[in-house]
Amino acid sequence: MLRTAFDGSRRRRIYLFRHGDVSYVDDKGNRVADASAVPLTDWGREQATLTGKALQKIPFDRAVTSSFPRSVETAQLILEGRGLEIEPLEHFVEFQSNSSFRDQIKDLNDIAYSFRDAHLPGARYNGGDSFEEVNTRVVSALEEVIAEPEWETLALVAHGGINRLVIGWALGSGLSTFAAIDQNTCCVNVIDFDEHPETRQIVRKTLRALNVTVYDVVKEGNHLFSLEQIAARLKVKEAV
Repeated sequence: MLRTAFDGSRRRRIYLFRHGDVSYVDDKGNRVADASAVPLTDWGREQATLTGKALQKIPFDRAVTSSFPRSVETAQLILEGRGLEIEPLEHFVEFQSNSSFRDQIKDLNDIAYSFRDAHLPGARYNGGDSFEEVNTRVVSALEEVIAEPEWETLALVAHGGINRLVIGWALGSGLSTFAAIDQNTCCVNVIDFDEHPETRQIVRKTLRALNVTVYDVVKEGNHLFSLEQIAARLKVKEAV
């Protein structure tokens, strides 16, 4: 679907999704060894299916995901029946922590608020990936996707941390707003960007919707932020 801004610019749209619900704790209450490989839970699959039904009239013409299984599976369920090829890209995978650093964490507040210092120079995610380096990687990959002019409406399925970076790109705020943005499982964000009709230079970027969850539109069902929810699950398992 072609969109034109008031000034004649070409308006393109990104529907930015977080993957559906997953569990980083196994049946025995232990943290999974490889968080990158976890599949969606039954609830995560239901979230994605509900989201796909709510957006069934959206004319997606390209679909990009992170290469982690949970993102690909979410995209498959949201876009089921559309015949759209899903393109997994490693550039959009989630932040990785240092496993030995993570295993030494005793205070679950360090899990619940592990993004709080993302804006500080040299900050790393739980001793692992640099926030600045991942931001550079994600923005570069996003701009490469945008540089391909064939699509008008993109579905991008990634992760809570990665989505915050894409939203920071849209707002022009970079990492300064990173910790202030929440991304619930299977949420959708809507970003429009306008290109000059001749030079294709981006003349404006606008965040049209943020962290919308079709299964709980006004966030009445859970007052905890997304990382707090992960910490709460770990706390329950530790108490058993």
